[in-house]
Amino acid sequence: MVAAALFRPWAVWLLGRERPELKNLPLALHRGGRVVALSPQAQRLGVREGMGVEVARIRAAGLHLLPYPAHAAPAWRALLQELYRLTPWVEPLAEGAVLLRLTPAEARLLAEGYGVRVGVAAWREVALLAAWSAREGEARVVAEGAERAFLDRLPLYLLRGVGLGLEGLGKLRLLGLKRVGELLAWSPAQLRAYLPEGERLLPYLHGPWRPGVARFPEGRWVEARLPLDLEVDGGPGLLAHLAQRLHRGLAGQAATWVAVEAVGAGLRFRGEHLAKAPLRGEKEVRLALELAFRRSGAWGMPLEEVRAVASGLHRPAHQEGLFRRPGTGLATLLARYPGALLRVEVLDPEALAPEWGFRYRSLEVEDAALPGAPKGPLPRGKPRWVVLGRKRRVVRLLDRWRAGGRWWRLEPGRDYFLLEVEGGLSWRSTGRGKDGC
Repeated sequence: MVAAALFRPWAVWLLGRERPELKNLPLALHRGGRVVALSPQAQRLGVREGMGVEVARIRAAGLHLLPYPAHAAPAWRALLQELYRLTPWVEPLAEGAVLLRLTPAEARLLAEGYGVRVGVAAWREVALLAAWSAREGEARVVAEGAERAFLDRLPLYLLRGVGLGLEGLGKLRLLGLKRVGELLAWSPAQLRAYLPEGERLLPYLHGPWRPGVARFPEGRWVEARLPLDLEVDGGPGLLAHLAQRLHRGLAGQAATWVAVEAVGAGLRFRGEHLAKAPLRGEKEVRLALELAFRRSGAWGMPLEEVRAVASGLHRPAHQEGLFRRPGTGLATLLARYPGALLRVEVLDPEALAPEWGFRYRSLEVEDAALPGAPKGPLPRGKPRWVVLGRKRRVVRLLDRWRAGGRWWRLEPGRDYFLLEVEGGLSWRSTGRGKDGC
């Protein structure tokens, strides 16, 4: 069902969330010397939007006047991201009003958790009216088929939430109208002629009502900006801090493109990196930032300002296995289409003609998961020396493995060694003898 949530007035609700001591107080927010947002308690004292600050202070002695929060818009986007974690169907209408697709039980939890008014119905317009009729922390549910009965008993003043002005409300009260059901008897032409807001009210009174909620428009990029008081070298420490901030901003999403802009020494640097795989973890983001930094030419330079952007955001999908056991799908495929898959069998690696060196054979189910275990035991001990332009003594054997098994048809299998040699070097070598490589 469609759920309409009202965080209104948005800036007042935001300050009440950040500073709980301001709740239930007459609060007015001003910007440019005028009141732009009010709490219900301030409205009861006679304060109105558009009043000057001094006039509002004289009108209500106990009024709390605060500047409009500068972070209201970013905070609204952050709240939408929170709601997106509940459901992918989140459609913002304006600051403080949003539509979601929720069940009645989920809507009640949302209303109690955020302390807001929520309306639930099968139609968007009815859900909005139900939200305006609910109390704070309450979810009003209108069952499908009961919309007309709900509108018949809805007080007329609640239409102010969907576009009815004070002047229009006064004109309707002069006619003795008190309920929305009385206004439903009017035709669309009468509403347009009598009320300036008639066209705006028609979808809520006469339809057509809409049932759906759009999916949340995810942000196309995440940005991390660092204005530096002192010049800082573009190095691992700066990248780690940028990667941490970008990863926090991704909030479970994945990025495909990273761009870096830096200013230093009177120059502006820019570098980009297109990832081959989705960037999810902080380590992956840091590596992409390093590649973009190196391409920009800002690596190691003293920088005054850095801006990193991760774009191409999406929710990475995860496909579970289609079959319970490995090889089940391959066996079904080969049973239905024999000879569809082939493997290469090497006959003579030194053959001059390609057709003499290998041949194609039908793939069998047992070839699907080729064993990685080597054929026979690995040689004991370690090589005593390697040749790197000259002989170098082996200090320590770090790792060893063999290229053998079913996929390696040549004999003998190749032995590989990861060695630490004199001079502090690490070297990967192929075994070609008893004591040397």
